[in-house]
Amino acid sequence: MSQSPPNLDPPVWPSCGHGSVPTTNTNGCRGVLAPGRDTCLVHLDETDRNHYLGNLSTDGRVDLRGCTITVNLWRRVNAVLRSEGSPPSFGHARFDEAVFEGDVTFDGASFDGASFTNSVFTGKSSFINPRFTSYGNFSGARFDGAVNFDGGQYKGPMLFSQATFLGDATFRNLTFPMGSWFSRIRADKSISFRNCKLHGNFWCEESEIAGSTYFADCSLGPASLAGATFTGEVTFERVSFTDDCSFERSHINPSSVFGSIVCEGTLNLTSATVTSSTVMDISAAEIRLNDAILQETFTLRARYADIDLTRARLFFPCTITTDYVPSERPDEAHLRELAFLAATTNQPMHHWGHDPTTASIVSLRGVDASFLLLSDVDLIRCEFAGAHHLDQLRLEGYWRLGEAPIVDKWHGILPYTPARRLVIEEERKWRSLRSRGVYDKWGWGRRPGRELDVPGLATLTTVYRQLRKAREDAKDEPGAADFYYGEMEMRRHSHKWSRAERWLLQIYWLLSGYGLRASRALAWLIASVLATILLMMSFGLPQATPKQEATGIVPATGGPVSFELEKEAPRNPTGDRFTTDRFEKSLNVTLNSVAFRSSGQDLTTSGGYIEMASRLFEPILLGLAMFAIRGRVKR
Repeated sequence: MSQSPPNLDPPVWPSCGHGSVPTTNTNGCRGVLAPGRDTCLVHLDETDRNHYLGNLSTDGRVDLRGCTITVNLWRRVNAVLRSEGSPPSFGHARFDEAVFEGDVTFDGASFDGASFTNSVFTGKSSFINPRFTSYGNFSGARFDGAVNFDGGQYKGPMLFSQATFLGDATFRNLTFPMGSWFSRIRADKSISFRNCKLHGNFWCEESEIAGSTYFADCSLGPASLAGATFTGEVTFERVSFTDDCSFERSHINPSSVFGSIVCEGTLNLTSATVTSSTVMDISAAEIRLNDAILQETFTLRARYADIDLTRARLFFPCTITTDYVPSERPDEAHLRELAFLAATTNQPMHHWGHDPTTASIVSLRGVDASFLLLSDVDLIRCEFAGAHHLDQLRLEGYWRLGEAPIVDKWHGILPYTPARRLVIEEERKWRSLRSRGVYDKWGWGRRPGRELDVPGLATLTTVYRQLRKAREDAKDEPGAADFYYGEMEMRRHSHKWSRAERWLLQIYWLLSGYGLRASRALAWLIASVLATILLMMSFGLPQATPKQEATGIVPATGGPVSFELEKEAPRNPTGDRFTTDRFEKSLNVTLNSVAFRSSGQDLTTSGGYIEMASRLFEPILLGLAMFAIRGRVKR
């Protein structure tokens, strides 16, 4: 004999009070009294039972709360509610705390409203093509055998909160237009949803599912599986969410596959724990992995999404990549994705001129990047500050960072264009803070809401240094060069360094962009050569080439004659200094100076100093230009 639901309070309805079903809080049968009788339907004599069933056929209002319904009694109830062989019509049915012994079927049955709260189904139960014109409440129900919901019409909300499924539970070809609640359910075996349209809210919070969980070809509205524990396999195939979906604080234990999923809102995995190898194939507006614990290999193939990894803990290799070739999707989900693409293409996040399909990483704060691989992702708005082991971050495929704005401005009397280079989001925020207006004059974008949101220059220096090291280890010298430039920029602006060091960096930046801007060094070299030529023509070359004079004394008695050679001192030029001949001589002196050679040309005193200065600075500028060119072409 099966028992009533355990640990229940005394019934709130007038109960039979006798029978053989033991309970915890009351003695005897919990069945509701039949109208005008002092016992429930189960314990009526045959005459009164026939009278009760006869009246039941007129309005279909079934009230069997707390009753233990045998297979034979259930057949008799169904028989009186059928009309000319059609499925039974129950009207408003109340089966709260009822116990259905053996297998029971509600195939084709219609309900104006049905309440099965805390009921027990001891055998298999079948709800194939039922019709619920109002709600269906299975909260707290226990299904000892397999239960099958397949097809039918559901016009009201469906409630399964705190239900217990000890056998397989199948929900197939269903449309729940008013929402469905599966919060705090317990499923010891598999639970599956196939070809279901669960509109409204789908709530499955704090549930415990020991068997496999399977969603296939389903369309859901706002969904929450927050706090759920999945100790069996979890599979989502061709599932779409028309709004947000939350797995916050959920525990996903076995090997799982999430894909393909289309989520038009935010897919929230905040504080979720994944203890097995998992693959996710997701198209979403946003994916949150804040504080997630990934204890096994984890692969996220995303499309469109902004991905937030703040404080995520990675214990095994984690790969995040853009899936440009999505898996096959059902027609409706595919159409949703096309509409989603059209909507996201117009969003500000996609104004950089790249494929809007590309997933974006927006935060790595607090992440240990030593296990992280990013491939084919957008890093334009990614915040790196606070991440650990960025020097071990692996970037593969096509990855994109923000770029310094190209805005022509005047710096005093000189034209100035910022160097074109890759920048991280934190530097962009820091530079925008230096503007007085909402948008700074250099085009660095909108200022952050709070100055506290921007890390200090020492932190930014460290971030750039670690990213540079990561690219150097990947043999990407051109990529490392931009991070080195950013590191030096942060050092140049930081007051942590002494004034002398900052001035040295200022000169280094001005002359060659920290040895990375060949054009700047070449421009200074050309300017220096032209200035040297001009100075040589003006002051360095003598008026004329000094002539040598030989003087000697011839002894009166004859004999050897000794001569003394003298050369007149070079005379400062006068008259026309800018002649073709003087230009050629000045060019010869200057070009020899660039190669650390002395031209051997007669020079004035001023010219000697000019040549020494030229031989000191111009080779340095040439070396900086060559060093910068090598850094750009080296692999």
